[in-house]
Amino acid sequence: MLTMPRNIFCKVWVLSVLSLSVTLVFIARQFRIVDFKSKSDFLYSIHQQRFAYKLHNRTYYTLAPRPATELCIKDLKDNRMRLQRDIFNYDASNLLRKPGNGSDATFLPGDLPNTVHYTWCGEKMFTFEDYLGVLSIVRVIKPVKLVFHYNKLPVMKLYYHTWFTELQQSLLYLVLRQTDRELTCNTTAPLDYGLELLASSVGGGIYFGERAVLTHIPEQWFNEEHTTYITPTSSGSKHVIIYSRYGHVEKNSSLSEFKSKILNNSYECISPGEYNEAVVKYNEGAYKGVPPCLALPTPLYPEHFINNTTPYGRLGRVLYYGKPDILTAKQGEDLAPAISHIISLTTHDAVNWTFPNYLSILSALYVGGFERVYVHGNVVPQGFWWRKLQTENVTFVFIENIETVFQQKVNVLAHQSDILRAIILYKYGGVYQDKDIFWANPIPEDIRRYPTVGCHDWPIYEEWPRSFNFGVMMSKSGAPFLKKFMDSFWDERDSSWEYNGVMMPYKVYERDPETFYIYKKLQIICYYGDCHPIWQDNYLRTYADHKKSLMNFTIDEPSAFHFTAPKPAPSLLSFSAIRANTDMAAKVGQRIIANIEKSGRSYLLQDEI
Repeated sequence: MLTMPRNIFCKVWVLSVLSLSVTLVFIARQFRIVDFKSKSDFLYSIHQQRFAYKLHNRTYYTLAPRPATELCIKDLKDNRMRLQRDIFNYDASNLLRKPGNGSDATFLPGDLPNTVHYTWCGEKMFTFEDYLGVLSIVRVIKPVKLVFHYNKLPVMKLYYHTWFTELQQSLLYLVLRQTDRELTCNTTAPLDYGLELLASSVGGGIYFGERAVLTHIPEQWFNEEHTTYITPTSSGSKHVIIYSRYGHVEKNSSLSEFKSKILNNSYECISPGEYNEAVVKYNEGAYKGVPPCLALPTPLYPEHFINNTTPYGRLGRVLYYGKPDILTAKQGEDLAPAISHIISLTTHDAVNWTFPNYLSILSALYVGGFERVYVHGNVVPQGFWWRKLQTENVTFVFIENIETVFQQKVNVLAHQSDILRAIILYKYGGVYQDKDIFWANPIPEDIRRYPTVGCHDWPIYEEWPRSFNFGVMMSKSGAPFLKKFMDSFWDERDSSWEYNGVMMPYKVYERDPETFYIYKKLQIICYYGDCHPIWQDNYLRTYADHKKSLMNFTIDEPSAFHFTAPKPAPSLLSFSAIRANTDMAAKVGQRIIANIEKSGRSYLLQDEI
């Protein structure tokens, strides 16, 4: 055997390490770490460029270009996000009213400047408040060009705040224009820059600061050359709208004179509460006398508008959803089928059906009121408890594992189940249930009339306002929500446990709330002995605070109990354990036993010998 002299080996080893170090430094100079999930809990650092955040004891990283060359889309994954929406088709009533004639007359060429300038300050996320302000430009002004001025583009966390990507995919006349000027937040720098833009524009223009909404075209824009709307507390980076019919080039005035003239002719932006009072006072929709500039609060989410009955809620729906009416799913005459689906996937040759799995099916049949339970799997279950089910309305349906979704490989079985439950319900309708679901009450008949039904999850997931837990979900076949949910897997992330199955369903609902009904009592999720009734106020918790101020509830309130941890719940390990304990899990088990006894099938209640 040939051997390498020790001194040569050491030189080769040192050169290899140096080469690797240089490569890592080069990568570090081009990228910083921001969305690759690690199984261990550490912070990876290259060349002192660090970016990481923790979520439930997991650390997340993403590769993204350095701030100096920040891109709007940070990595190839983001290219798969399909967020385009129709922002031009909307109900224009009460938004595009031309002042002075009391009608919804359209504007004539030359009535308003065709260019709007929007300045973006600092290095931060583009939130829904920011997006709503931009949408008011599109909906109300209808410009020919919207120029987004920035020094650093919005930071794109590839999780909830994807509004900027949505804007890019939806607005054909959006122009991204970088400047070397430092547009520092909470200073006058963005305002000064915006005024200079207007001053240098021959045809005039409109300047928007962040988080300002234009509710309608003000009459002053037809009578004055310059108009400014600003909140008294604004530094100039937000809550500002400036209209200029002409720039200083035509007027042959100095820049300082131009700035002074614009800022001296100013009006105040108002809060949502003041807007509501003004609209009610002047008869909703009759905007004369109502300030047109609204200063948006923070944080703000679409859910603040979906069922909001105030004029402010109506305005928010028109701006984001394009229609003024309350957005809620509607009941049909038909019912979702009284069948339940369970998915059982494995990478092994055999599946042993456990007692909790057995009890879950019995609860569906004898408490939930389902006519049949279908177990979809790639291996036929075995064991004592599966054999006992052969006399029941239980059918095994062979189904292969999901290999890819939109040509992306899916390895995690739980994520394959997320995809399959949508496909199965879209095809057959009915209820999907996890194997750790135990029914305590039937789903009310009126709830079965909605197209798709689900409920929120209880944990807080970073910037997400809410999430869904689809351990139980119900739907009619061909429901629109399921189609949109399946489409969301274009952005499949096998490395994230919660993203596609818990977080993204909420995003799908948020974009189309009329396709989905939230029935808060569909299930109650129990985590290490503590159950979280999401139908009560202030139910959101971090995992660390899951015991904090839990509310009382009764077993008669939720349709199903979902014991997520520990698995299985100790009191649900056998019929003997159920009878011997008094905790909530045991009470659920005792109700299942009582219903089976009432059916006359007590032979189903014998423990394995």
